[in-house]
This record gives sequence, C-alpha cells and structure tokens, in this order.
Amino acid sequence: MLAAARHRPRRAAELVRPYLGATPQWQRRLVGLIEWALTPDLVDLAVDLIDRGYADEARGPIAVNSDFWSLLYGLSETDPAPAARLVGAYLRRHLARARADGSGDPFASEHLSTNSQVADTVLSRIAQAEPETYVDQVLPFIIDVATASSAGRTGSHELGGRWAYRLVGGHGVDAALLAALDKALRSLVGQTPAAAADALRQLTASPVQELRFLACRLHTVLGRPDEAIAWLLTDERNLRLGWVDSARWASRELIDSTTPHCTDEMLDRLTAVLLGYYPAWERRRQKRHPSVWGLTQYELLSAICPSRRSDAIRRRLAEWDRKFPGHVPSPPTPIQTGVVGSPISDHAARHMTDDQWRRALDKYAQPQPERFWPRRGGVHELARTLGSRAQQEPDRFTDFAFTLGPGSPAAYLCAIVQAVAPRLDADRWERLALHTHQTLGSEAAPTICRALQAAPQNFTPALLPALDGYTTDLRPEHDIRDLDAEGTRTDLLTAGMNATRGQAALTVASLLFHDSRHLHVLTPLVTRLANDPVLAVRVCAAEAVLALMKHDPQAALDVADQLLTHQDTKVHNAPTTQQLLIHALVRDCSRFGSHLGRALQGPEGTAELAGQTWAVAAIQGCLAAGLPKAVQELGDTARRGAAAVFARNVDHYPHLIPLFGDDDAEVRKNASLAMRYAFDLPPAQADELVRAFLDSRAFADHLEHLVFALHDHTGPLPTVAIEACERIVQHAGRELGDIRTHRAADGHHLVSTVLRLYRQSPPALRIRCLDIIDRLSQAGAYGLNAALENER
Repeated sequence: MLAAARHRPRRAAELVRPYLGATPQWQRRLVGLIEWALTPDLVDLAVDLIDRGYADEARGPIAVNSDFWSLLYGLSETDPAPAARLVGAYLRRHLARARADGSGDPFASEHLSTNSQVADTVLSRIAQAEPETYVDQVLPFIIDVATASSAGRTGSHELGGRWAYRLVGGHGVDAALLAALDKALRSLVGQTPAAAADALRQLTASPVQELRFLACRLHTVLGRPDEAIAWLLTDERNLRLGWVDSARWASRELIDSTTPHCTDEMLDRLTAVLLGYYPAWERRRQKRHPSVWGLTQYELLSAICPSRRSDAIRRRLAEWDRKFPGHVPSPPTPIQTGVVGSPISDHAARHMTDDQWRRALDKYAQPQPERFWPRRGGVHELARTLGSRAQQEPDRFTDFAFTLGPGSPAAYLCAIVQAVAPRLDADRWERLALHTHQTLGSEAAPTICRALQAAPQNFTPALLPALDGYTTDLRPEHDIRDLDAEGTRTDLLTAGMNATRGQAALTVASLLFHDSRHLHVLTPLVTRLANDPVLAVRVCAAEAVLALMKHDPQAALDVADQLLTHQDTKVHNAPTTQQLLIHALVRDCSRFGSHLGRALQGPEGTAELAGQTWAVAAIQGCLAAGLPKAVQELGDTARRGAAAVFARNVDHYPHLIPLFGDDDAEVRKNASLAMRYAFDLPPAQADELVRAFLDSRAFADHLEHLVFALHDHTGPLPTVAIEACERIVQHAGRELGDIRTHRAADGHHLVSTVLRLYRQSPPALRIRCLDIIDRLSQAGAYGLNAALENER
C-alpha cells in the first residue's frame, strides 16, 4: 500500500477512503500511510484523519524525537500550500481538545507541545512561500488562543496572554507560530493587499496585547500613514508594543515609517500626545528613580522624521539628549548566551604588579555600574582571575595574600589559598592558613577545610583551634533542609557540605582516614559533631565516625549509637549514615538492629536506603532478631531499595525471584536489572533465574535487560537462550522494527543473538531459530537483512 501511495497517491486515497473510521486496525493503517507516504494528493485524507481525531499522535516516521512538524518538513519545502492546510487542521483539532477539557490554550493544557526541533523551520517556510494560506489557517487560532489565555491576566499596563512576552528568535512551537504569522501578514501587503486589510480588521478591535502588536506591525508596512497614526492614538497601550528587550520598538517603527508621509494635522495630533506622554511606571518611580523620567518619551519622539520635527519636539529631544547621553534606542536582539567575565582580562593580569593588583581589588570591591551586554563581573569573577594567577606564581601570591586584611572581600584571600595550597610546604601552608583564619574567621572555613581534605598531611596541632572553632560555629543554627528562596529542597548531605560545621566534620573524617597521629585530639570533635542538633551536620559527622572506626572500633560504635539515636528517622536518609549503619551492623547486629528497624519504618527516601541496608545485612548474615527475615515482609519503598541491591548481587538470586512479580512497579523495575548479570551465575542457576523472569510480570516491561545480557554474553549461549528469544519476539512483535521506539535496539541485538544460536545449535534447534528469524523479518527488525547477507 505504501508503494502504491507513493506512485499513485490520488488513486490510493480513493481506494482507502471508504475505510476511514472503519476499525482501529484501519485507523492505524491510514495514519501509517500518511506518516510514510505523505504527498499533496493525500492531504485531503490527512485533514480528514486529523479532524476526526484519528491522527492526534501522528509524527514523522524516522527519528525517535520526531513529531507532527517533522511530518511536514519535506512538504513545507516542495508544496507549502497543502502543508499550511495541515497546520490549520492540526491546530484546530488540538484547540478543540483543549476546549473539551476546559482550557482555551492547548499549549497550557499540554494538548500541544511547545517543544520541537523543526517547527520553526517548517512554519517559517510555509509563511514565506504561501503567506495568504498561512494567515487563513493560523490567524483564527492565534486570535482564539491569545484571547482565551489573556482572560483574567490583567496588569497595570497590559492585557496579554500566551504571546505577551516576546523574544526575537524565541524558542518553542508557540513562538514559531507567532513569528511566522508576523512574517506572513507583512508579506501580504505586497502580494494580496485585500487579504492584508481583512486581517487588519480582525486585529485592530482586540484589546489583547499580542493582537495589537500584530496590528501595529501590519499598519507599519501597509502604506496608510494617517490611518496608522489614528489607530496608534486610540489606546495608550499602543505606545508600548514591542519585544521583551525592546518594549516599544514596534510602536517606534510605526512612528518612524509614517511620519515622513502623514498629513500635518495627524502629525500635530501625534506630537501633542507624545509630548505629554509619561507612562504609569515612570510616574510611579519619579521620586525614587528620577533617572528614568522621560525615557519612554525620548524613545518615541526620536522616531519622528527629523525634517518634520517642530521646535517643541527639538527642544524636548535636546533636553533628553542631555539627560540620556549616549542612549540610542535599539531594536530587539536575538537570544544570546554568554559567560560573565572578569573585569580584568587574563592577558592584563599576567603583567600586573602587586600595586596594580591592590588597586584593582579595591576598585572592584565597590559596586560597579551595571552593563547589560556584554556582562562584566565583579568581586567573584576577579577572584577567579586572581586564583588563576596564583596557581602560576604560588610563592609571589602567597606573599601577596599576607598583605590582605579584613577590609578586603573574603573571596580574594580564599581564591589565593585554594590555588596555592597544594603547592606549599607544610610550614608555609600553616602560616597562610592561620593568617586566613585570623583575617576572615569562620568565612575561611570552607576554603581551609577543603584544602585540608585534599591534603590531610598538612594538618598540624597549630591548626586545631581553628578546626575546633569551626565545629562550634553558629552556622547552621537550625535545620537547613527547609525550602530555600527558589523553592527547592536540599538533601541532607549537600546541606551539610554547605554548612561550616558540616565541612568541619568532613575535614575531621579526612584527617582520621589519613592516619592516627591526631586521634586523641580529634576524637572529642567527632563526639561533639555526632551529637549535633542539626541533621545535616550529623550526616557529615557519620563520615568522621566511620573513620574513627578504623582506629578505635569500640569508641566509634558508642559514638555511632549516639549519632543514630535521634527522634527524626531522616537521620538515616543519607549515604554516609547508611554506610555507618552497615558497618555497625556487621560489628554488632544486636545493638544496631533497632536502628535499622526504625529506618525501615521511615519516610520514602529513608525507607528505600534502609531497604538497601537490610539487603546488605541479609547478604552478610547479620540480620538481628526482630527484623524482617524475608524481602516480602518489607514495605513497598524498602523493597525497592532491597531489589536494587540484590539485582547487583545475583549470587543471592533466590531473594530476587519473588520481586519479579511484586505488586509495586518500581520494585519490579529495580529487580529486573539483575538480568544484566544473570549469566555470571553457573549455568543451572542462570537458567532458573531467567525462566523465573520470563514467567513474571516484570518481563513485559523490562525485557531489554535480558536482550542485552544475551547479546553481550561472550561464551556459548545457554540452553535457555532459545526460549528467551522466542518469548521476546512473541511479546515485542512489530516494535522490534519500529526505529521510533527503544525496542528497535532490542531487535538489532536479538538478530545477532539468534544467528549465534543458529550457528551453535543442533538441527532441531536450528529450525526454531529459523522460525524466530521469520518473525523478525515480519517485524522488519533493524539490521536483519544485512546480517543474513553476511551469513551467506
């Protein structure tokens, strides 16, 4: 059918049209016909499929990330008018779906995605080649969605909806639709003036901001200056039409294009309005920010044709020229990305003397005038440049660091310390660390602690008072897991690493892991931090307790018991406390079994880590009395954690077999990872595990792990392999040949496996292999034909 449709599309459409909506199978066939063989003669059929809701998920047939716009890619270049009809049908269909669900914006309701890699190219091509058809198909959609999405979104200046905030080159299907419509409307003026006038009538009466923006853009090129200015003056909001980074540029363009040709009467009316125009935001800020007063008027007045400016305009512009020297109204710019750079270039930094560095550090420690683009950094960006130079000249900048006092920003001194620490001998490092601590106090804690963590051999008794002080620092005073200003929640360990006392705990851990020279002075710090009231500090202290266990196991077990004895079970919700509990259970399971029991009953994250710990304890044979003895006795979340551990320890596969049929989908998913390692087992055990998986609920959703294991197996394939291949082909079917799905990769791996099986098998099994190959051929499995050619 596909071949016939490509060669005689009109006849193919006639033959299949009677089956439109006949059965779900025919529906899939017809959508497939459109996806694989779309031509202009099939557009009527495609529009009917879209209108009836049969093609809601239609997309380009090749790439995994293809979408509806990919389907139109070729057509937009060769036959843009039919492509425009499909665009209109697709937009109308999804607007109708959104309305049925109570929304007037299909992007907001997610019936239409804003993400596409090709929509901007497709829509731009159609709008440029067939502007009238594009406007006819897309303008009603834009009007309806803009109007619906603006309802209830009133502001002090604007009534705007989906497209209220516009950027040149803005990403997204919605942005591409509007940009292409703007292009098509302006093209209509030269090609079909009557159509342009009709579109203008639909736009000018609307109060919606983005529709007034389109009207403004159309008036600018229509060639009717008096009419354009009269429209501009009907609503003060028309004086602020443009883009996010140039909010009045469209209004300014209209004034610029019309004032050379308008009548004197209309110019006088425009002049009178603009000379008295100060928008509300300027009036509100006049007392607090007088520097912005008159800026809007300046940008609009300066657009009037210079040869037609009155004396009043010239005087006012001269006034604003003096107030805004060097300010030139500029058009919107495409979206740009970049890095905030240092105020001093690397080239200049290489030649600066110490006196020049001091002056630069003092200068940029003060607030600098803001520049929009390119952005220029301040203290922190300059500190990075300083640190870079310190890496190159550690001795010079170590001496320079001793000249920096409390009046300098901490970032400068910390940048030098971080850069030179690995390059200094112990005595010089000790002097620099003490100077930094005395100068900055606890602000130096992160830098000094991280330097000691990287080079614990540099710790000396002289640094103990500083480290001791960090363990009692007031930061954090309270639990720091609460929502931050951005509304995100930090995990315990990350929160601890960002706290002074947490960094102190990690530093003590590094020192104890390194050696036992300072054990007697560091042990009290471990005890103090393990009993910290803030959980984020405790989970960092767990690392120090684990290090203490290396030198004094009994003392470490006592401190571990104190650390884990906390009313909040979330103390177990960190990898550090998890590791501490595992080591404690191995050494004294009866004492620490109750801690594991509490963790298993904790909230979701805690319980999952506890499930992992339970699985390790089960493998180690150290499950205390009172703990669950079988994995099925754990809660849902704990079983997820246990399944993940057992999957990577397939020697203990009897624990896994019941998890393949677990009621919880995440448990089945985690357990299925064991298939990756199944053939590491002795053959009989591997067969038992694989057959259990084949007969389980997990098989259908996670068979790819078994496919991978079979493909990756280097020795002779096990006896269970033929049964596994048969079941995989039976279940996956045509998906094995659909390169839009991940099953296509499974099909490719399966081809290789079946051919290996064929080569190593006796005649009876070879017949089964040939049956599998036939089914792979029917599915169109990727790589089969090439593989068979190589076999010949």
